[in-house]
Amino acid sequence: MRSLTLLLLLTLAAAAVEVPSLDYYLPKGTNPDPAIPTPKQALGSEFADWHLHHLELISYLNQIDAKSDRVTLTEYARSHGRRPLVYLAITAPENHANLETLRQAHIARVTTPEKPTDLSKAPIVVWMGYGIHGNEPSATHAAALLAYHLASARDQATTDFLKNAIVILDPCLNPDGFERFSSWTNSHRGQHPSAHRSDREHQEGWPNGRSNYYWFDLNRDWLPAVHPESQGRLKLFHHWQPNIVTDYHEMGNVNRTYFFQPGIAKMVHPLTPKANQTLTEKMAQEHAKALDAIGSLYYTGESYDDYYIGKGSTYPDVNGSVGVLFEQASSRGFHTNTEHGLLTFPFTIRNQFVTSLSTLKSAHALRTEFLTYQQTFYLDALKEAAASKTQAYAFSAPGDPARLAAFETLLTRHQITSHHPSANLKIGDQTFPATTTLIVPVKQRQFRLINAMFETRTKFESNIFYDVSAWHLPSAFGLLHTALETIPAPAENPRLTPKGSLIGPDPAYAYVFSWTPRHAPTAVFNLLTSKVRCWTATRSFTTITDGKKTTWPQGSIVVPVTTQDTITPQALRTKLKALAESHTLPIHALATGYHGAVPDLGSPTFEPLQNKGILLLTGPGVSSTTAGDVWHQFDQVWHTPITMAEATQLNSRLLADFSTVIIPSASFTSLPSTAQSALQSWVKAGGCLIGIGSTAASFANQDWCKFELAKSSSPDPKDKPKPVAPPPPYDQAAERLTEKALNGVIVSATFDPTHPLAFGLGNRSLIQLMRDGTTYLKPATNTYLNPLRYSENPLVSGAASQANQDLMKGTTPVQIKPIDAGHVILFTDNPVFRGHWLGTEKLLANAILFGPLIKTTGGDADDNH
Repeated sequence: MRSLTLLLLLTLAAAAVEVPSLDYYLPKGTNPDPAIPTPKQALGSEFADWHLHHLELISYLNQIDAKSDRVTLTEYARSHGRRPLVYLAITAPENHANLETLRQAHIARVTTPEKPTDLSKAPIVVWMGYGIHGNEPSATHAAALLAYHLASARDQATTDFLKNAIVILDPCLNPDGFERFSSWTNSHRGQHPSAHRSDREHQEGWPNGRSNYYWFDLNRDWLPAVHPESQGRLKLFHHWQPNIVTDYHEMGNVNRTYFFQPGIAKMVHPLTPKANQTLTEKMAQEHAKALDAIGSLYYTGESYDDYYIGKGSTYPDVNGSVGVLFEQASSRGFHTNTEHGLLTFPFTIRNQFVTSLSTLKSAHALRTEFLTYQQTFYLDALKEAAASKTQAYAFSAPGDPARLAAFETLLTRHQITSHHPSANLKIGDQTFPATTTLIVPVKQRQFRLINAMFETRTKFESNIFYDVSAWHLPSAFGLLHTALETIPAPAENPRLTPKGSLIGPDPAYAYVFSWTPRHAPTAVFNLLTSKVRCWTATRSFTTITDGKKTTWPQGSIVVPVTTQDTITPQALRTKLKALAESHTLPIHALATGYHGAVPDLGSPTFEPLQNKGILLLTGPGVSSTTAGDVWHQFDQVWHTPITMAEATQLNSRLLADFSTVIIPSASFTSLPSTAQSALQSWVKAGGCLIGIGSTAASFANQDWCKFELAKSSSPDPKDKPKPVAPPPPYDQAAERLTEKALNGVIVSATFDPTHPLAFGLGNRSLIQLMRDGTTYLKPATNTYLNPLRYSENPLVSGAASQANQDLMKGTTPVQIKPIDAGHVILFTDNPVFRGHWLGTEKLLANAILFGPLIKTTGGDADDNH
């Protein structure tokens, strides 16, 4: 027994992890300043013995700031989870004393690039960005080490570097996701952690720490800037206009090694100058030397494209900087088994730290090259703008100034100037009213970014995309737009200041507002939650107020006064006035329901709106990003509560509390049988079930709802057989497979503006949607169940094979199935994609509020006699 006990103790001792000391990471001979606290001194244990919590990270960085005259810590934003995002400005003490003057001189070379400048003493600005995906922890931990090293190292190389550089160190770009991951891994490991990939420490629970508070991928948010993390980051980026931007990540495939750019050469965005890639290659040589010195494996030129400009390594490339992506195979927990042996958390941190140092070494050696490149970038952009045939773009959102104002705000965040014209513009058969039109001149330093935002591209050198292949922002915002060869003169007040108001008699008979403005759903959800009765117009109607005739389109909202039993007339007016002013919504009070034209306000063509409650399916099996899109839409845009529940919770008792259930990109057939049965019964009893994205495919040929998918047609046997092409080489198989996919393309669809699912889409002939996937719904025989159809030539922008384009024609992105008293509504394309597809978000509101009103006969149904 004694020998058995001894053997057990030896086994446990062997299983205990060894955590390396600080010497494992830091270069030798740096003579660190003892006044700067080491991680162990500040945190109480060896670095990487435990995953840092966000509060611990911020505490440690504050301690460094307090002790070092090289460091200034600044909070620049707060996450949705109310966690601070901070950056450390790190430079020589003498530069800190003159920091604002140095910054202004640096910015002047960008804003006035035509002016000659002396670069001999100008410091280079290097932005070091870490951990935009919260469950890629080696990045943020490497940032903490870098902060310590740059604050404490007293060797000559570090001292000389800091005299000639300003480092903007952003240690944690996604604090909410980082904390979610740290809490998971620290809660599921013992003193003797398992290296098996199936161990709970390595298998994060849904939705995992990659995303932010609302489960958005922040590395796709540089361009749309939906979230406070991104908005703060953009402001900081343009405040400093860095020469180099690093973007540190981890790869989920543990059998990979270490990647750094340059990436796939033929997948660099065409607007990225060749000189950018030349500088990236020079830096790569330094990274290789650094990793060679510690014996780490690495690779370049593969796996990752540099195309979508909304990512952290690509956005800088169209903004005069050089962005560089780094990817470390992830240990996720403390250590894990791989094809290369045991991969430990400290090892992953060391690789990220070593390439951080090699980045700074390159910045020091190539300082004047980077400074010259940036100034030349903007000088060339101004020359290209002057030579461009297009001198300006015009944008308009008829009937929806809030949507145009949101677009203007986004342009401002990207340092793009715009104005309103002094007079109406007539372009072909379209009129752009001066008061609701935005003009963007191209002759400005952000010319290349403007091109990248507004271009549509359908031809590519390669069809391998790591992310979306299209992002045309006018399509995303649903704007009418056109290119202009001259710049319209600006209005006296060139800024857009949309306002909402309540006008009309008091007391009122009823109130009415259009469904077209972006924030109309916010008002309706608020009213329904407050038990205020609202009606929608299924036909257009006319009112006359103060002698003025107004025609209200389908979908317009009527709020009668005398039928309310939960709110007084005066309280109702006060509430509507507040909604109008806070949501830029024009609301009209009416003195009568009779206006001399059909229909009157009491007509049966006005349908009452109801909303018992909305349930969003979440949890394992559900796409957290799609679910996050929907949650964010309700919480941050429509300001209305939504209940989130997992599939195992679904039963008849729970569902009875809701009028709508939304399934975001999840397979219906994979739900527990009890949940499937409960949902079927609930729909038949009057519920409205909405499926988004990949959910549509799982409803194909369901016996109880009969959706059909469109498939490629078989060749006619009468046709002559086509010659069989030789099979592609084996090494091209991956690219051939990618060509069959549809990853983020913009497509157009026609719609019936009188259909309830198309209410409020405004005065546009086509609607643009973001399509991600190859599920196509075959139109129902009853045309009223297909409110949208893809247009004859659906591809607007992005990479789509001809086979996919042909299959898309004639299919429908939205289909309705009435099931007894209820409805199933499927969207193959996410109408609230990444929180910025404002041009289609109304589709989701329509499905929720108007979906239950849809009749298979279309139009109005009279009472039976």
